Amino acid sequence: MATMNALIMQNGELTLTQAAVPEPMAGQVLVRSLACGICGSDLHLTRHTGEVFDLYRKLGVMPPSLDDSTPLMLGHEFCAEIVSYGPETRKQLPVGSRVTSVPILLSEHGAGIGVTPGLTGAYSEYFIVDEALLLPVPDNVPNEAAALAEPLAVGLHAVNRSAIGIHDVALVVGCGPIGLAVIAALKRQGVHDIVAADLHDAKLKTASDMGASNVVNPTRLDEIAVAAGLAGGRRVVIFECVGVHSLIDGFIRRAPAHSTLVITGVHTATSSINYAYATVKEMDIRFSYYYQPEEFAECLQAIADGDIDWRKLLTGRVGIDGASDTFRLLMRPNSHIKIVIEPWRSGALEMIV
Repeated sequence: MATMNALIMQNGELTLTQAAVPEPMAGQVLVRSLACGICGSDLHLTRHTGEVFDLYRKLGVMPPSLDDSTPLMLGHEFCAEIVSYGPETRKQLPVGSRVTSVPILLSEHGAGIGVTPGLTGAYSEYFIVDEALLLPVPDNVPNEAAALAEPLAVGLHAVNRSAIGIHDVALVVGCGPIGLAVIAALKRQGVHDIVAADLHDAKLKTASDMGASNVVNPTRLDEIAVAAGLAGGRRVVIFECVGVHSLIDGFIRRAPAHSTLVITGVHTATSSINYAYATVKEMDIRFSYYYQPEEFAECLQAIADGDIDWRKLLTGRVGIDGASDTFRLLMRPNSHIKIVIEPWRSGALEMIV
């Protein structure tokens, strides 16, 4: 049996181990991971495993017999290389082709790659994808850039869900990868007034570089008041990109009348929210989850066309044996935006300036 290096998340720890190389079944392709981004949802899964697994069991994603110590193989933002095809495949792309994909296995009833127990994720040397969802990576797109198509698609989907107009005022709260992806999508769609809010001034600088017209540090100014003042009666669309559920009630209480709140963060804890404020203001509250395959493909093409300066998002790369230490770093306050794991090599975290 062939084995590979793999990262296992269990009981809040990421551990490097040896695992069996998975075998592609009907319609599936075995790929070698070239680059995989560390997502905020990966950190959330590690920090709040019990909350997430409880939700999984209630949704039927994992059986009740699996407890909170069930191992999970993370990694869903990837660029990979085709190794071999399973049965009942068309083999339209040559072995060795670089590819990316929406991280879903239709062949496994829609299970998510890198988030579902029992599946191999892209933090491992090899993993499985569906042939039907493969996208070839253009020659001018580096591995790490292709891995960014996934978080960029999350931002694009949030903007599309918001139905924002070019004359509305956008407020993006949280300038991590998803917040910056939202800003990039807003800019590409022609929105003029984009307010970015974050506690870290360095991230606000990146937000400005990505297209924000105004930046606010909430420790110094009320970000919603700034957006409302800029709007002058126009609609304010608030994008929650922080992933801290306790902030949502405050957004609703402070938001101007007829505003829209789009929640993009992953929230698995129960929240206390007074909806009366939203009712009297006739607010719209929308939730954004993942993206459509067309949005994913659009973001990959935007990277290839140079429409998005993806280099401003990438702040580090690390080999597979340095991933555990990198996770511990990202669990603390830090200035990183996006770090990619390169599972094919060893090496400690390298900063990208």
